[in-house]
Amino acid sequence: MGGCGTTICVLLLLLLFFRKTRLGNLSKISFFPVVFNLNEVLTFGIPIVLNPVMVIPFISTPVVLYCIAYAATASGLVPGLITTVPWSTPILISGYIATGSVRGVLLQLFLVATGMAVYYPFIRLNKRVQEVSAHKRLDTLVEALKRCEQETEPPQFLSRIDSLGMISRVLLDDLKDAIKDDTLFMLYQPQFDADGRCIGAEALLRWNHSLYGWIYPPLIIYLAKEGGVLQQLEEKIIDMVARSISRTAGRYDGDFKISFNITGKSLLWDIESCIDNALKKYSIPAERMWIEITEQDVISKSDEVVGTLRRLKAKGHTLLIDDFGMGHTSLLYLQSGFFGVVKLDGSLVRNIVHSETNRNIVDSIVALGNKLGIKVIAEFVETQEEVDVLHSLGCCWYQGYLYSKPVSFEQFVSYLCRTNEEPSGT
Repeated sequence: MGGCGTTICVLLLLLLFFRKTRLGNLSKISFFPVVFNLNEVLTFGIPIVLNPVMVIPFISTPVVLYCIAYAATASGLVPGLITTVPWSTPILISGYIATGSVRGVLLQLFLVATGMAVYYPFIRLNKRVQEVSAHKRLDTLVEALKRCEQETEPPQFLSRIDSLGMISRVLLDDLKDAIKDDTLFMLYQPQFDADGRCIGAEALLRWNHSLYGWIYPPLIIYLAKEGGVLQQLEEKIIDMVARSISRTAGRYDGDFKISFNITGKSLLWDIESCIDNALKKYSIPAERMWIEITEQDVISKSDEVVGTLRRLKAKGHTLLIDDFGMGHTSLLYLQSGFFGVVKLDGSLVRNIVHSETNRNIVDSIVALGNKLGIKVIAEFVETQEEVDVLHSLGCCWYQGYLYSKPVSFEQFVSYLCRTNEEPSGT
């Protein structure tokens, strides 16, 4: 039980109290080696050695356990050793063989419990230190990604050999596991009309990482695109959205829709068949599944992509342009005739009360949309003043914190049912 042998105490603590964390995953990998006293996976994986937090229990635990074992043997509570036990013999078995008595086994159980008590506060502290450090590294990565977004430069984090590259590759591996293990989920931001009725929601992907916490959604998409798992991720998203539509229809018999986001790159794989299969699987109409494409994404003009857009629209899906401005690309998308809804760029909405220029731009977009039969949704609506100005300009669909932050599925259905109830006496 001395030296690195006390790693068995760490293993049991991780399995009992930290199994849903990264350390829990490490304990599962190291279980069989540690049982046979092969402790390197844990001692270097946590790590325990060369760790300023774990060095205290790493040194003190064997000393404490040795003193207890010596006292138990010297007092006659446990028989002395009668044979030498191979170092790889599992605990409890080794206690019985060494002493020839069940009391040797009971002593080992007591020692393990004591070792766990010594290690526990230090493992908690080490976990907290790792979380703080991880959050700082993640914040640095997110800030770097945001700078790339602002400067319209393609990020190249996965190929870098610095700390940003390392954390990007770690997150990519964890993202693959999250897709496989169904630990990703959706939140729903309700959308409302001018009468305050909920007309549907935008489904937003979320990932709560066990170590890094909440992951910036654009970072998830970047990792999926550059890491070659975009198709698997979108298959998961489409299935979750279709299931939500089916569940909503089972509890609310009025009209509604749920939209989700894809990228320009999404149209380069057979996303159409995936969507068709999800509609069939959950027996839902295409009209309730809206598809958003971010304006900044350059959509290929290949015959394959154009054909996919045309067929999706023909099947009843409404296509949306997200983050719509008045750029050349935006107008080309409108000209294509595929898109039935545009969502105003947040920078236009945030300053619309005080910026005449923004009001004129929104007024032009709404007027153009009316002529083309295209609806307009304003995102990032946070004040009643913004609603009043937007409504005066003819924009009557809203999404933003004034109405609701992204919420759980149950809360979204509650919004639908509550805001669409017929007034009494009608």
